Amino acid sequence: MKKLLLPFCSLLFFSCSTISNFFIPGEFDIINENISIEYFTIAEGYYDLEKYSKAIEYYKLAMKNQDLYYTSFYKIAKSYALLKEWNEALVYYKELLERDSENTSLKLSVSYITAMSGKTDEAIAQYEELLVENPNDQFILENYIALLIFAERGEDAEKNLLELKKKFPDSKEIKEFAARIAELVENPDPDLGEVEDEDFEDDRETEAR
Repeated sequence: MKKLLLPFCSLLFFSCSTISNFFIPGEFDIINENISIEYFTIAEGYYDLEKYSKAIEYYKLAMKNQDLYYTSFYKIAKSYALLKEWNEALVYYKELLERDSENTSLKLSVSYITAMSGKTDEAIAQYEELLVENPNDQFILENYIALLIFAERGEDAEKNLLELKKKFPDSKEIKEFAARIAELVENPDPDLGEVEDEDFEDDRETEAR
C-alpha cells in the first residue's frame, strides 16, 4: 500500500499544480465577448472622429460577437458610404436590404449609392419603384428628379417637377430644378414657373427706386 501511495500523491500534486492552466467552461466565450465589446467601443470612437477607415477595421473585429454583428455590419456600410467608397458600401447595404426587404430607408440608401457608383439607369429604376411604393414621399421625388436631371433626361425631369409642384408647392428644390431643366429642354412647360436670377431682380428693383 505504501508503494501505491507515493505515485498517487505525486499525481495529486501534479494535478493541483497545473489546475491554473485549465479554463472554466465558457470562459473563452466570456473573454472573446469582452474583447469584441472593446473593439466595438474603439470603432465607435474612430467613427465619431470621422476616421472611418480605422472604424471599419475595428467594427470587423467586433463582428466576432454575434450580439454586435449586425450593428457593426451596418456601421461598416455607413462608413464606406461616408468614405465615398460606393462599390464597397453597395455590397453591405444590399445585404442589409436582403435581411429587411421592406425597409424604405435601406432601399433609399441602395438607390442613392447605386447612382453614386455610376449605375444611373439601375438607380433610376430603383427610384421609380420607390415612388410607386411611396407616392407621397417628397424626399424620394426630389431625389428622383435630381437623378433625372443628372442623367440629362429633361422631359422626364420636367414631368416629375410638375408633379412635385402640385404635391409639394413649398419644396425648396423647385426653383433650382426648373433652372436646370430649362437648360435641358428647348421649350419647358410654362407651368414650371419663370426662373430669374436673383441678382438681376435686385438690380431691377434698385433701378425702379
